[in-house]
Amino acid sequence: EAVRYAALASPFYRDRFAAAGVDAAGVRTLADLARLPITSREDIQRRSRDAWAVPRERVAEIVATTGTTGAPLYVAMTDADLRRLGENERRGFTWMGAKAGDRFHIAVTLDNLFVAGLAYHIGLAMVGASAIRVGAQPARRHLDLMRQLRPDGLVAVPSLLLALARQARADGEDLEAFAPRRALLIGDAIRGADLRPNTLGRLLGAGWGGELFSTYGLTEAGLVFHECPAHRGLHSHPDLAIVEVLDDAGQPVPDGETGELAITNLQVEGTPLIRYRTGDITFRVPGECPCGRGGARIGPILGRKQQRMKVKGTTIYPKVIEEALLSVDGVENFVIEAHTGDGDTDRVVVRVGTLRGDPHFSRTVGEALYAKARVTPEIRLASPAEVDGLLFEGGRRKPRVFVDLRKAPGGSR
Repeated sequence: EAVRYAALASPFYRDRFAAAGVDAAGVRTLADLARLPITSREDIQRRSRDAWAVPRERVAEIVATTGTTGAPLYVAMTDADLRRLGENERRGFTWMGAKAGDRFHIAVTLDNLFVAGLAYHIGLAMVGASAIRVGAQPARRHLDLMRQLRPDGLVAVPSLLLALARQARADGEDLEAFAPRRALLIGDAIRGADLRPNTLGRLLGAGWGGELFSTYGLTEAGLVFHECPAHRGLHSHPDLAIVEVLDDAGQPVPDGETGELAITNLQVEGTPLIRYRTGDITFRVPGECPCGRGGARIGPILGRKQQRMKVKGTTIYPKVIEEALLSVDGVENFVIEAHTGDGDTDRVVVRVGTLRGDPHFSRTVGEALYAKARVTPEIRLASPAEVDGLLFEGGRRKPRVFVDLRKAPGGSR
C-alpha cells in the first residue's frame, strides 16, 4: 500500500519508479522491496516539493530537518501524519512508565520547525500526561521549575542533563530531592555498540542517576525508535516503518554488522519515503529483545556516513573522538573540525572549551584521544564561552559538534 500510494500521489516517486521500471502494483511482499530504487537525501533535495504527496490544503504542519549536513528538507504533514507521530511517541512514553496525570518537563524547543517538540507534546496528550514546555533555557531556570512543579519525567538532550547536574552541584543542591528520575533522551547516544553505557552514559549515570531511555528520531520519516525497559537496542514499530541496514553497494548486511540505516515509512500521507538512506551508520541487533516485543531493533548511531574521516590510514567517525573527549576531566565543551589534508588523509582540529590553566592540559587531551581513537588531532584550547559560540553559530537550535570543512574533489565543499 505504501509503495502504491507513493507512486500515485508523489510526483517524485512516480518518476523514480518509472525510471527504474518498477510496477508499483506488482509490489506485494517484503521480498519485493529489493526491486525498488534506493532514495538518498540528495535525490529528494533535487526535486524539493515534488516529494510532497498531498495538495496544499491538506498540509497541517510543515517541519524541517536541522540542515546539519546540508540544506534542510521541508516535510509536509497531514492531520493523520500528526496522529501517527503522536502515537509513535505515546508508545515510547508508555514504555518508560508514563501514565495519565504525570508531568513531563520538556527541555527541547517546540518552535523553529522542530518536529520533536511537537511529537512529544502530542504523544503526552495521548497518554493523558501534562507537558511542561520549557524549551531552551539556562540551567538555573530548568532547576527552579523542577523544584516548583516537581515533574515525573524529563525530555532533553544528554548534554543538558550534564549541565544541570553541574549547576546543582555548584549550588549545593540534591537533584534526587526534586528532579525527575526518568528521562527520555534525544540526540547523542548514551550506549556503545555493545549496548552498555558509553562514556556519556556513564557520566549521566554518575551525575544524574535515575533511569535513562535513549531514542533515535528521523524528522523526514516522521519516525522515532525507542528503548524499552530492557535497554537492549532501539525498537522500531513494524506498523510504522520497514527497517534495512545496507552496505555501500545498497545490499542488506547481516544482523549485527554495521551499515547505513534505510527507512520505508508506513501510513504516511504528506511525505512518503521508500528505501530512504538516512546517512546514519548503525546495525540491526540480532535475536529477540528480552521485553518480548517484535520488530527490528537497531543499535546506537555510530556516526554519519558522510562524516567518515581517514586520518593516516585510520577510518574514524567523530563519535569516537567525542567519546574520548568526554572522558577527560576539565573538557567543558568541544567542536571537531575536518579539513582537507595532504594526499588521501584528512586533517582533524579539535577546539576544546576548558577552564583549566594547566600548560600540560593539551597533552592530556591528546593522549586520551590517541588511546581511544588512535589518532592525534590538532588541539586548540579556548574558553567554554568561545566554543559555545561555535556550537550555536548562526542561531542554530542544536549544537553542531562536527564541522566538515573538507574540499570536495575539484572544488570547495
